[in-house]
Amino acid sequence: MAKAVIFGEYKLARILPGLRARGITDVVVYSAVDFDGFDVEVKRIGLDWDAADVLEVLAEERADVAIANPYAHGQEQLPLAYGEAVGKWDGHFLAHPAAFAEVACDKVTLHETAVARGWPVPEGAVCTDAGEVRAAVDRLGFPVVLKEAQSQAGDGRFFVQSAADLDAVLAGEPGLPMIVQRFQQGFECGVEVISSGGTHVRWPVASLGSLDTGLDPSFRARAMPFALPERAAASLDRLILDIEQNLVPYGPWQIDFAVVDGDLCLLEINARLGGLSDLDSVATGTDPHSVFVAVATGEDLPEVTQRLVAIELPSTEVPGNPLPAEPEGSNLMTVTARTPTNRCFIDSDHMQVIVTVAEPAATKKWITELHGAGLLRCSTDSAFAQLDKALATFGETRR
Repeated sequence: MAKAVIFGEYKLARILPGLRARGITDVVVYSAVDFDGFDVEVKRIGLDWDAADVLEVLAEERADVAIANPYAHGQEQLPLAYGEAVGKWDGHFLAHPAAFAEVACDKVTLHETAVARGWPVPEGAVCTDAGEVRAAVDRLGFPVVLKEAQSQAGDGRFFVQSAADLDAVLAGEPGLPMIVQRFQQGFECGVEVISSGGTHVRWPVASLGSLDTGLDPSFRARAMPFALPERAAASLDRLILDIEQNLVPYGPWQIDFAVVDGDLCLLEINARLGGLSDLDSVATGTDPHSVFVAVATGEDLPEVTQRLVAIELPSTEVPGNPLPAEPEGSNLMTVTARTPTNRCFIDSDHMQVIVTVAEPAATKKWITELHGAGLLRCSTDSAFAQLDKALATFGETRR
């Protein structure tokens, strides 16, 4: 009986079938949350683990394959430990190397690396104390974004548009060092990638909507595919190639970027799959988590192509208030906070609803019904705008 150890519980329901189909039936999951129902052994992961802790687990479990499967809530910095450990472990451990993990997990390192390698990032400065922060803000001018070097997803980022805002942020004693960057106005986009053996597969670019001052994409509709302007598309190709050749990622990763006046501006790199993996799966029919398993067991990367237009809608889960019936011919996926291993959002009633588009008018009618039921957390106009862009892009790609 083959054995796997998985560091992290994210989307376990989409990982286990692939492992079991490949004869790996003894699975130990090191998790940040309690859960049951998967017929696996569950042990607690330490959110402050270092490489020595990871190596101790690897030696104790003696698994045929080990998989680093971090997710944002509390696990955002663990790829640093995995990256150091994988360089010291002789067994099969699917984890990004230390150099890539540091760029993905440390925003100061990302900024410094980007400047050194010519990657397009917002104008900014690395600051080690409050005085340097104030000087950087004086030079850049309002509005700016302050980012702690190492933080968890959704934390350690501050939008500052006035001296009063800056005083309030600094009074809270944010973590230092930090990066101060000019706030970008434009469209936010994302793309997920899985790398193995010096090559990669990527899913289509998704539009995450207009950048907002709250720095919170969870209230925006996402749509796929999205056509990048020519300069931005070429810049994305160069960026991914440079990362592949020089940082050698191994496993899943994600790029978050803005499109500003036709150019790409890199915002973040994440050493994991994230919320886009649901939209990826529905729109292409190729689940990134299934590909993740295939790579972990030594298989080649597949081709990924856009199969259908899909839109992901931020929604609210209300017991006793079901979703309207999806449009005829559409595929529907719901992701709720009530399943611990989803981990897209916790301690909330947030729900993501992903639907493919068989007939645009029927889909817009359904979105209107979702809004009328009090379940939609974005405006119908913004959802329609995202949908129209995706439909236009899909039509162009099929010509």
